Amino acid sequence: MAANAKLLDNEFWKILSTLDSLNQDVSLVELCHHFGAKIKEEDVLEVLTFMRKFDFPLKAQKRDGNTWLCFTGKKPRVSMELSLAEWLAFQAHFPLLDSYEGKEIYNTLATRMKRVEARHPEFDLYKVMEEEEEMNKLHHLIPKDQEQNLNEINEAILNSELLILKTGEKSKVEVFPHKVVFLDGVLSLIAEDTNDRCMVCLEFQTIESSILVTGHRYKANFVGQEIDDFIMAIRSITGNEERLVMRISAPEKVNLKPQFHFLGSPYVTTNTEGEFIWAASVEVSEELFKWIESIKDEVEILDPQEVKDEFEAFLSQKQPLKPLKKAS
Repeated sequence: MAANAKLLDNEFWKILSTLDSLNQDVSLVELCHHFGAKIKEEDVLEVLTFMRKFDFPLKAQKRDGNTWLCFTGKKPRVSMELSLAEWLAFQAHFPLLDSYEGKEIYNTLATRMKRVEARHPEFDLYKVMEEEEEMNKLHHLIPKDQEQNLNEINEAILNSELLILKTGEKSKVEVFPHKVVFLDGVLSLIAEDTNDRCMVCLEFQTIESSILVTGHRYKANFVGQEIDDFIMAIRSITGNEERLVMRISAPEKVNLKPQFHFLGSPYVTTNTEGEFIWAASVEVSEELFKWIESIKDEVEILDPQEVKDEFEAFLSQKQPLKPLKKAS
């Protein structure tokens, strides 16, 4: 087999990956039985010879007339430390690897990269890019003169800062901001009033300006779950909340945390076919359908049927089964 051909030969790479994953000696006959009829003993020995060129500590030896693959030392490991820039640049090359999708050489690397990504979610390049894209889309929904307010509020949330919000000619309120979400189809700020330390919900369109409070010592009175419960309580009043269940074909391609969409009590499991089943409490609105539309090639709504029907009506631009709220 030509040297370059080895790289894209599925059987060659399947054997190589299997040999690399062994943790104890194994008979050649038993190993070939594991692979199936397509792979012969000489195929395994060819790959073993290739791996020996890298000093891989596995040799073919005779035992009682049978050939065994026996370890002669500790398997080598390749460690690589990356700076943030190097890791982001590496992630940027992931789409190029998709050209080999379906090949064993791709599966070997893709599995490993998914584990590394899972260990470092704070450095997820594509999640940040998707959030920025969502932000850019959102900017088209709000007046130009309110974009600065949104940016200042998001920055305050990120840095746990206090804000003084002007909501009228003589109306001001000092708040500790927590989340910007769509509620009843309207972009809203969830915060706590620092005066009475209670949760408040302010429609974004009512916020005229914001002033950063420097050098404060205020400590948040509510934690993440309490904030989520507050949002769900508001939804229960409006009656817009549904428990959405979707089948996801490629979870690695789907952003399940879209910006400004509150997905309450999310849950992920797999069915007997290995498909991902995702569920969350959502607010049925035009914004929700826009998000589902952006990932519709990777998902299928399973339940509730009314939401599935409304989404299909949304796609076909027919009259929905019930009025949809549109964000201000």
